[in-house]
Amino acid sequence: MQYKCFIVDDEKDARDAVRFLIEQLTPQLKIVGEAANISDSLKLIKQSEPQLVFLDIDLEDGSGFDLLKLIPIRNFKVIFVTGHSDLAIKAFRFNALDYILKPIDPTAFQDAISKALETIDKQGYQDQLTALLKTHQQEKPKNLVLNTADDIYFVEIDDIVRCESEVNYTMFYLSNGKKIMVSKSLKEYNDLLEPLNFFRTHQSHLVNLNFIHKFHKKDGGYLILKDGSNVPVSTRKKELLIEKINQL
Repeated sequence: MQYKCFIVDDEKDARDAVRFLIEQLTPQLKIVGEAANISDSLKLIKQSEPQLVFLDIDLEDGSGFDLLKLIPIRNFKVIFVTGHSDLAIKAFRFNALDYILKPIDPTAFQDAISKALETIDKQGYQDQLTALLKTHQQEKPKNLVLNTADDIYFVEIDDIVRCESEVNYTMFYLSNGKKIMVSKSLKEYNDLLEPLNFFRTHQSHLVNLNFIHKFHKKDGGYLILKDGSNVPVSTRKKELLIEKINQL
């Protein structure tokens, strides 16, 4: 079975690289068009009706997200291909189908396509990126991407017990006992997670309220979490924390 695909990238060399890899590695894909900007993509995607689109984040006249917003009914899957790792991680923090960083790793590219085609086969043409766009529009996310020096982790937010600041790094403690250190400040994650039932008890600690076992009021005040860890609570945060606990 052949699947139709479309390439969107503002750089011709990048489009050629994707085309070359598709032709060499994935004969079941048929390239039905390519474009460098949103306006051409809108017209050509509508005409060619691809099942899979390789989409860059930065385009000549906007972003890949801008393009997707302009296509209310999307009968295709999307694999993002970008040269900006930080932008890709931010874009795919939640519910991404897949993404590839430039320069393209052929193995990662082939794996991403295999996963996309498997999804197409199992789910027909129902677009999995609906969840991604809802996240982009600030609806509640389910997953968080944590980028370390060696790996990129996709972590369910409900599995995060707490986060702890270590200078300019943040340590994530997960419910399975795993710890993940990332080179971003706690403030960045506080802004993201606080609306999702997390509470910053102290300058260096951010806690998932679902994992609170009890609040010990004496000895300065501290939380005991379900994983057995103790987390300090600053004096100015005590009253607000008690309000939050009473709302659970």
